[in-house]
Amino acid sequence: MDHAIEISAVSKTFILPHEKRDTLKENFLAIFKKKTFEKFKALDNVTLKIRKGEFFGIVGKNGSGKSTLLKVVAGIYCPDQGEVKVNGVIAPFLELGIGFQEELTGRENIFINAALLGLSRKETKERFNRIVEFAELEKFLDLKIKNYSSGMRARLAFAIAKEADADIYLCDEILAVGDEQFQRKCVDVFRHWQQQGKTVVLVSHNAGLIEDFCLDSALIDNGRLIMSGTTADILAEYRRRIAGDRQHQSIAKPNFSDSLLRLKEVRFYGADEDEKDAFNTGETIVARIFYKAYAKIENPVFGIAIHKKDGTHIAGPNTKTSLYPIAAVEGDGYIDCVISNNSLLAGQYDFTASCFDYSCRYPYDYLDRKFQFTILRNRDNQYGLVELPVTWRLSKVEKGINIVV
Repeated sequence: MDHAIEISAVSKTFILPHEKRDTLKENFLAIFKKKTFEKFKALDNVTLKIRKGEFFGIVGKNGSGKSTLLKVVAGIYCPDQGEVKVNGVIAPFLELGIGFQEELTGRENIFINAALLGLSRKETKERFNRIVEFAELEKFLDLKIKNYSSGMRARLAFAIAKEADADIYLCDEILAVGDEQFQRKCVDVFRHWQQQGKTVVLVSHNAGLIEDFCLDSALIDNGRLIMSGTTADILAEYRRRIAGDRQHQSIAKPNFSDSLLRLKEVRFYGADEDEKDAFNTGETIVARIFYKAYAKIENPVFGIAIHKKDGTHIAGPNTKTSLYPIAAVEGDGYIDCVISNNSLLAGQYDFTASCFDYSCRYPYDYLDRKFQFTILRNRDNQYGLVELPVTWRLSKVEKGINIVV
């Protein structure tokens, strides 16, 4: 079988009661009152195939059915219709720490959770120090889990789960919690899985993470599979839909604080302010992004992305990651993205311009690869995508001593 996961016409419906009755008193008072329900279709005829050894992204708005789909694949939910075939052992990273026992210590929970993942007590002992080192919780192992912060829980849960001997990993927003250092560790684990040829299904609102790891992805909306294909195409459609929703909200609510902003065009200039669209490697590129803000927008984040014509993602900086805060914009204006001494090698490049809110989750406007520029061939024997600013140093060893030649 070439596919690790085959999802065929899967549907899942939940029954939601209109009235919640938890206590004995509530049930007694409503004994003669008829319970009413409504059906919520979380998944609707979803068909999808994921190849062995690939990172596959799934994107969509909150409540679109992404997490439900992963739980169906993991066997936590049974589909009402359709079938799921899995070729390999699954490790679900769905709700980190959900199996923790509150009154037990971190040390005790390591063994319990590891057992739930299929590890024997002997295997857990062998990996215990590695788990603790990754979680960075040596001082808190004998503290009850109920006293752990959410970040501590996430670190411990991930440290345990990554030790599962699995072929397929289902990851649902595992970078949404934890600090920056923890997130970097998670990314390192992803790279290790990638090198091992593991199959990973990645659900995340972090488009950069999806773009970095997943060649192919799928977009789900209201329980339906909208499209699947290359990640670049999927994210472009996803962002268009979010931008459309944003526009609808702003039109429907004139007093909405984050009113519309539109990116009008991008023009390219050299360091001498001459407008052009062809540059040499090493030249400065000034990308001037023109916008119109229809109301005062606070803390916007402008960003760019550069792709090769074959879809390879080269870079994607924004004003937030570049530590260039913008207090507010209003009316017509432009922002320059200055790429000093560009290191790109010869070829044609697509250029994306975007503007998001400060969380970088909701776009005001997103012009996906709408603009192009060219890097001319002014270097001989070019290899790769960029020219690195390297130096070389030759040494020889004489009598155990390194001598720079």
